[in-house]
Amino acid sequence: MKKLIPLLILALIFCMIPPGGSSANTTAIQLGSDVLFEQFHSLLEGKKVGLLTNQTGINSQGVSTIDMLRRDRTVSLVALFSPENGLDGKQPITSEVGVSTHPVYGIPVFSMNAAHREPSKEVFDKLDVLLVDVQDSGARTNPYITNLYDCMSAAKRLGKPVIVLDRPNPLGGRIVDGPVLEPAYRSYIGPDILPLAHGMTIGELALYFNRNVGADLTVVPMQGYTRSMLYQETGLAWKHSTPDLPTLPSVYSSLATGIGAGTALRVEDSYSWIGAEGIDASKYADHLNASLLPGVMFFPVNKESAGGVRMQITDPHLFNPAKTGMYALAYARQLSHFPVPKTSSNEIPLFVQIMGTDKISQSLEQEKSPQDIEASYSAQLTTFQETRKSFLIYGEEPYQPLLPIVSRPAAAQTSQPPAPSKPATGGTTTPAKPSQPVPKPPVTKPAESTQPAAKPPAAPKSPAKPTATDKVAYLTFDDGPSVVTPQVLDILKKFDVKATFFIVGRNVPGHEAILKRTLAEGHAIGGHTYSHDYRIVYKSMEAFFADLEKGNQLIEKATGIKPALFRYPGGSSNTVSLKYQDPKLYNKMNPVMKSIKAEANKRKYTFIDWNITNGDARSNQYTAQAALSNIKQQVKDQKEIVVLMHDSSTKAPTAQALPEVITFLKSKGYRFDVIHPEHPTVSTVK
Repeated sequence: MKKLIPLLILALIFCMIPPGGSSANTTAIQLGSDVLFEQFHSLLEGKKVGLLTNQTGINSQGVSTIDMLRRDRTVSLVALFSPENGLDGKQPITSEVGVSTHPVYGIPVFSMNAAHREPSKEVFDKLDVLLVDVQDSGARTNPYITNLYDCMSAAKRLGKPVIVLDRPNPLGGRIVDGPVLEPAYRSYIGPDILPLAHGMTIGELALYFNRNVGADLTVVPMQGYTRSMLYQETGLAWKHSTPDLPTLPSVYSSLATGIGAGTALRVEDSYSWIGAEGIDASKYADHLNASLLPGVMFFPVNKESAGGVRMQITDPHLFNPAKTGMYALAYARQLSHFPVPKTSSNEIPLFVQIMGTDKISQSLEQEKSPQDIEASYSAQLTTFQETRKSFLIYGEEPYQPLLPIVSRPAAAQTSQPPAPSKPATGGTTTPAKPSQPVPKPPVTKPAESTQPAAKPPAAPKSPAKPTATDKVAYLTFDDGPSVVTPQVLDILKKFDVKATFFIVGRNVPGHEAILKRTLAEGHAIGGHTYSHDYRIVYKSMEAFFADLEKGNQLIEKATGIKPALFRYPGGSSNTVSLKYQDPKLYNKMNPVMKSIKAEANKRKYTFIDWNITNGDARSNQYTAQAALSNIKQQVKDQKEIVVLMHDSSTKAPTAQALPEVITFLKSKGYRFDVIHPEHPTVSTVK
């Protein structure tokens, strides 16, 4: 009878999982695991798969990825790898090699920990691909991201591809703060150059790690996720990641109060209380509250002979856990004068490993203010934020995955990366020598193969003057480049049609090859500001051109050509600018747009509006048929039309409609051309 129990459990699991792999999705997003089975299942078909996961590896309906793979007859799940707390997240951490057997499926389970960080070659030899599906906490110190880094490094050396199923950063994608790890302080709780709060999803982290690792990496992105989305806004149920982080609030709090580990500071009540002997609780609370830290309040609470504060998060959107933690550390040191752990010639204390640098210990020893401590790492933080941009997947529009994201850095294809250093966690480690900097290759986006021009391409030639009977259509695409842009370019090439692309500067990093291809194939490029954020660009004339120039500089760096064309976010006659203009400088009688237009003339910029639109700016929920219908309704017998369309990542139906749009306009007698600064009549057609 005992032998039948696993089979009965297995049968029950299969009965509970619907035929499609999941039930109707009612969450705001779909996880990478959902997208894998619904869109990109071919990545695994016929493969022998190893899976790094634990109890957090579930899809949006709560179904385990292990179960999904085992019921898939086209896939062979041959090995499981678990973080240090085991598959259920409840096991005690030990230094022993943990090898067990899955109780239902009989698959070997290998536990990864600080002492045994990588699967063996013998295990990897049995795999065709390594799959990763695990939820991290959003902190650099989370060992799950080290498990990812180590597995990617091993896969690179052993020639195995890695697929990462993306998941939300529970802290969101906007908070990037805290001391930045220095290479000499890499450890099990700090595998790479990251600040305490990195603001990246695990898929984005994988792309970032791969700039040096050079693995054959594929990331399956989420659907519907945005950069500013907090975990509670995803509609997903929170699954505890480690025994000491049972709830989502504890994840937020841990980065603020837990970074004092290794000092006299202690935490209680799921990281909501922090304190130590010798601290006056009232003074501690007063110092912290007087700092006006966003989204949090502090209440004095004594715990036996220790004074401390209870932290209450009032607004998760504003709360900055890394910043809060640094203030809590600095004031606690000033009030209690606790001993500060410092690096010696042969050891790195746990606290210094957490900080990723010994500079914070030095600052605390000198009882510097939290503001001075922040200033000490601001330059490194700025550098990281710039580097990070090239590896981000998500923006402010809900992401719509069209293809998996593939990263095979060219620099890493010709040489093996160095084996990662493996200092032990906990007590002490020997400092490793800083690794040599590796040139940062661009992330290869999932696009058709393109051949960038060897030299900066020349701008398109000026058009012949139109005749009295000439009908000209200018196709324009805003908000790219993205994964949709290569599809648009392929269609334009097939029909031998030229178009004009208005580029959002923040989308340039990682898409430089697409821009080069765009110009090489005879299309025109204009600027569309860097941020496309109305709150920023329409605050003042100076703010607008600072943002526009920032985007244009990235375009020029990528292509060698600085745009003279531009398009206003919202168009030149927008009214949204009235909402965001500085009331001290502008009013309805003297609006910011008037000032911007006058300055644009002085700077010899030509702005371009439109008189036809396919309607794809109104919503992401539209069809190719609707886009075509909108254009047909607006095109009458105009001599000159500028058609507004978009090629951002959520605009796949626009590309789908494009062949019929071109065919329709040709049937109406239109020829196609790019827009030129010396042909300004199209700047006022809207």
